[in-house]
Amino acid sequence: MEDLLPGERLDDLQFNNLYIIQKQDGYCFTSDSVSLANFVDCKKGSSLVDLCSGSGVIGILASAKRGLGNVVLVEIQKTYAEMSERSIRYNRLDNIKVVNAPLQGVSSSIGVGKYDAVVCNPPYKKSGTYSKLNDNESIALARHEIAVTLDEIFAEASKLLKFGGDFFVVNKEERLSDMIVLGRKYNLEPKVLKILPSAKGASTVMLKCRKGGSSGIVISRN
Repeated sequence: MEDLLPGERLDDLQFNNLYIIQKQDGYCFTSDSVSLANFVDCKKGSSLVDLCSGSGVIGILASAKRGLGNVVLVEIQKTYAEMSERSIRYNRLDNIKVVNAPLQGVSSSIGVGKYDAVVCNPPYKKSGTYSKLNDNESIALARHEIAVTLDEIFAEASKLLKFGGDFFVVNKEERLSDMIVLGRKYNLEPKVLKILPSAKGASTVMLKCRKGGSSGIVISRN
């Protein structure tokens, strides 16, 4: 396959004959990414921004499963942004574009208050709480708050969303209180909490927040 570079592989997403390019020795998407893509419940034709998009798997899957309109993938690492672009070309997805830029302030270039939904699979490790970073820079950036913090992610999501738009985010259960506090700080009211139990340690939690939403949260058990 001409789109593959040395050290890359092509993975089957097992939906609509979609494939994604991934690095064999870099950060690869996990089941959390697939779960988050499935958690996105936008209406057909909705616009969406995928922050910290990595290989682009969440934006690509959510777009296909929900029949989304305009989708923007925002990724700071040039290598992963370019890899996403090749995956998009390979799958002939003309509604998705990639922005290779820091997350902070990206709304000023792609549009403030313009989007129906924002989704993010952020770095899970809180800044200042880790002792040793992974030697692989791409993995370290994906797992730890080095280039962006959870506060900055919530702030930018709020700027990007229309009033009434939804923000979908995933993290470990130890960050749940942080997400709820930050949601209310940036006018993103928590509306749905879904817990994904894990036998390996802390459970993963997914949160849906609505910009300008009324108080009241539902715990999803599906």
